[in-house]
This record gives sequence, C-alpha cells and structure tokens, in this order.
Amino acid sequence: MNNFKDYMKKNGIKLGIVVVAVALIYGLAAGRSASGVGAVENAANSISMPVKEGSTGIVGWLESVYGYMFRYDNLVKENEDLKVQLAEARKKLREAEEAESENERLHELLDLREKHEDFVFESANIIDRPASNWSETYTLSKGEESGIKVGNCVIDSKYNLVGQITEVGSGWATVRSVIDADMRVGVLVGEGGNAAMIVGDFALMQKGETKLTYLTEETQVLEGDVLITSGKGGAFPKGLEIGTVASVRTEAGGQVEFAVVDPSSELGALSEVFVIKEFNVVD
Repeated sequence: MNNFKDYMKKNGIKLGIVVVAVALIYGLAAGRSASGVGAVENAANSISMPVKEGSTGIVGWLESVYGYMFRYDNLVKENEDLKVQLAEARKKLREAEEAESENERLHELLDLREKHEDFVFESANIIDRPASNWSETYTLSKGEESGIKVGNCVIDSKYNLVGQITEVGSGWATVRSVIDADMRVGVLVGEGGNAAMIVGDFALMQKGETKLTYLTEETQVLEGDVLITSGKGGAFPKGLEIGTVASVRTEAGGQVEFAVVDPSSELGALSEVFVIKEFNVVD
C-alpha cells in the first residue's frame, strides 16, 4: 500500500497526461471513420467528446486517488498521535500506582512508630537472597555502621516477625528467616496464651512453613490460631505476630505432637524490612 501511494505521488501527473493523449488519438481515429458529417467537424466532435468524457473520468479518478492518499496520511498521523497519548497515559497510571504504594508504606511506618514508641528502628532493603537448600536467609543493605547488631530482630511494616540478625559487616547484615531450620522463637498460643516454641524444620522450610512444638498438655491448638512472640528471654519484643496454625499433627493417643505454621510475613515478596535495635524487655 505504501509503494502504491509513493508511486502515485511521483507519477500521478505523468499518468494523467498519458491517459489524455490516448483519448486524443482515439478521437482522431473516430473522426476519420465517421460519415454524414463534415470531416473537420466530425474530427472535432470525435476528439472533443472522448476528451471531455475521458478528462472528467480521469479528474474524478485522480481526485479519488489523492483523496485516499490524503486520508491515509491523516490516519497514519492520528494513529501515531494515539500511540503517544496511550504511552503518556500508561506512564501517568504507573506513577500514580507507585505514589499510592509509597503513601501506604509511609502510613504503615508511621503507625508502626506510634504503636511502639519503645522501639528503635533501622529500615533496610533486602539486597540478596542467597540460594541454599540448607538455610533461608536474606542480606540487608545496612550493617554495623547503622548500629545493627547480631541478635537484633527484624520485622516488616505490619509488625510481623521476619527473622533475626546472625551476621553483621560494614554496609550489610544477614537475617535468618523465621522459617529457617535453625530458628528458635518463644511464642504464646491460643486464647490462654500458653507458652510454646517455634522450631525451624528442614522439610517444612522447603515448603515455606515452620513448626510449633514444645506444647504442654493443657495447651489447646486449633487451626487458624495466631501465634505471637512471648517476649521471654529478651531476644524478641512481646506481641509480634509470627504466623498462623495451618494444621495440627497428633499422636495415636490424641496428644498434639506439633503444628504446622504459615508465616504471617510475605517473606518472598519483601523488599524493605525494619531492624529493631532497642525495645523494652519483658520481665
């Protein structure tokens, strides 16, 4: 289609002249063969009629061709303009979504600081997730220069426990995830707040889960129970949400053996976390 349009732009006038010339030749030939009218008059009429008819058709045809090309050019320009407008609209939508996400994050951070005035926070980004079949750890963007120490606990913006600092260097720190096989956290279970322990399990870690164990006989564990840190021992503040009981495993006599726990924090989607450097320890 573009080749035809370019051809007409370059050769349209020439093509029109050729068509007119053919009409004139036809008119002269018709004039020689006509009878009953003077030769000159007949030739003139023979020439003029085809030319009139032919020229009218040619003009109309050329007008339609150039009209089509004009409309085609306009459509191409309009299409390009629409593409630009669409790209600009998508950019504005993306910027609005990013602004909304940042606004929500800042509200969560403000709420976090207001509810836990005893917490001294240090925000950091997760910059690496070392691949390993034996552990579940993350590398943070800040370290000893920011006052981060081994043993500090790490949370997300919704007070969910993410893990605990195990190594610190200049400009980096390693977090052991709450589902890591070596993780140990004292928790409170159920409405009675009975004490138990989160103990990492290698097989469950592969599934993104962890284990609730060291349950007393009076502890009743139900699916859907939310587990929070007990605060005992001083490693973690009291009241941080750890996870939800997904299933309960019992022994043959009906005694609860352990429970499988889904972490409350969306560990795989985290990009920013908060290291709690100081807090009020529960007696």
